[in-house]
Amino acid sequence: MRRSLMKRPLERMFPLSPWGPRMESMMHDMMKDFDDFFSAFPWMEERYSPVAVPRSDIYRKDGKFIAEFELPGIDPSKVDLKIYPDRLVLNAERSDERQLKEEDYFRAERYYGNISRVIHFPEEVDPDSAHASYKNGILTIEITEKKHPEECKVVEIKSEDAH
Repeated sequence: MRRSLMKRPLERMFPLSPWGPRMESMMHDMMKDFDDFFSAFPWMEERYSPVAVPRSDIYRKDGKFIAEFELPGIDPSKVDLKIYPDRLVLNAERSDERQLKEEDYFRAERYYGNISRVIHFPEEVDPDSAHASYKNGILTIEITEKKHPEECKVVEIKSEDAH
């Protein structure tokens, strides 16, 4: 059973479906059929599995980039966070400890599985300056921007006019 943690891009633009629950159900079934179809290829190395993208706020303040990710119910020690000079890479997994079968569910909306996000910074950052904290299901990361002082060399121009 596939569960969704994040809203799809169209859901952000159009939060209310113009088609109603019947069309939503048909779309859900169609997407499930696509998932089943693509996962059935024997030459694929691993079974296709959707990856959820956590919601985030990313902003610049006082020479730092600050990224806040919604990760409720995830143990912070199970989050893999890597900071590069040009990007941030976040990977985690949300597991379901309950032992319920798919047919026992009336409705399942919560997502369990892989969560991943890559954020490219508009400017270079200093990975060594990164600090992360987790509170009330929000992972907050602060990274200092690299300062590139304007380095220049004054070049003397020699005249080769022979008079």
